Amino acid sequence: MEILKISEKPETDESIEKYEYHSYEPIIGIDLNRPGEIRINIETQGFFTHPSESYLVFDSKLVKNADDVVYADADVITLTNKAMMYLFNNIKYQLSGQEIESLFHSGQATTMLVVEISR
Repeated sequence: MEILKISEKPETDESIEKYEYHSYEPIIGIDLNRPGEIRINIETQGFFTHPSESYLVFDSKLVKNADDVVYADADVITLTNKAMMYLFNNIKYQLSGQEIESLFHSGQATTMLVVEISR
């Protein structure tokens, strides 16, 4: 009896016909300049999600100071790797109120993860 059945052709499930991307906004709206929690609820009644194919889009402006003075096109700006992750001190992924993943100090943690994987 061959347990692994290596000689048989593998089965491929191609029942998913297409991916659709949907946009979601934070509950508090678009003014994110106040400290506190930013929560994005995704109500998925009629479709299945694929979290590993999800992403966040940051639409913002980079300002010089609290007076909202915007950098000019000629200004040289350098951002660190994974710069947006440094904006958060804790990121949680929850499914039906159950915490699946929690990450503190996401900028440092994701940078260490990339370094470890590349070794």
